[in-house]
Amino acid sequence: MKLFICKVCGHIEFDNLLETCPVCGSPKEQFTQNDDVFKQSKAKSPEAETKHVPAVTVNKMCKLATPQSCVDINVKIGEVIHPMEEKHYIHFVDAYQDGKFIARTEFAPLKVYPATSFHLKDASGKVTIVENCTVHGYWMTDVNL
Repeated sequence: MKLFICKVCGHIEFDNLLETCPVCGSPKEQFTQNDDVFKQSKAKSPEAETKHVPAVTVNKMCKLATPQSCVDINVKIGEVIHPMEEKHYIHFVDAYQDGKFIARTEFAPLKVYPATSFHLKDASGKVTIVENCTVHGYWMTDVNL
């Protein structure tokens, strides 16, 4: 799998480089390829896995966003909740469906817990959650719907 990282906002594109970043709008020249970014994070901090791998639950009967059921993807960072300190925190969580970026949640340190929800219209395929820790890098989880 090819991984392209935006040098401006940290967004990752899988396999194909787009003309512009879907998060910040930067041109493709602002991306660098690093196919080992997830392996590097794990190798740098193997003991950190319990606080970094996104824990994902799926709720197929949500009606928060619409009267019809939508699918909730609930994300908590870490089996043990990740700290949110001034210099060590979860910067963002990106959601992908079938390899295509669909949404981002950004976090400020100190004021919130690293947890979020995405309300999907389409209840099929694979959802990938990518998180970025300011100290320990990128971590990822896949869930089949």
